[in-house]
Amino acid sequence: MMTKTTQPGAEPANVFEDRATPGQWRVEWFDDDGRCELEIFSGPDARRQALRYAMRRYGHFREVQLEPYPPR
Repeated sequence: MMTKTTQPGAEPANVFEDRATPGQWRVEWFDDDGRCELEIFSGPDARRQALRYAMRRYGHFREVQLEPYPPR
């Protein structure tokens, strides 16, 4: 049985595709003290794995889309 680390007042986890490595998906969660937990998923079903992990681990999350890095 996996316990959720979500604490009252904590932000939901963020799920997003890595801007530097397309195809890699990240799950980030910050607690009220600023501590961060990070999981990285890769492979053909990385997005699905990341979403499933966020739901199981944190209970609430938001999928965000980051702007691409500006061209150099």
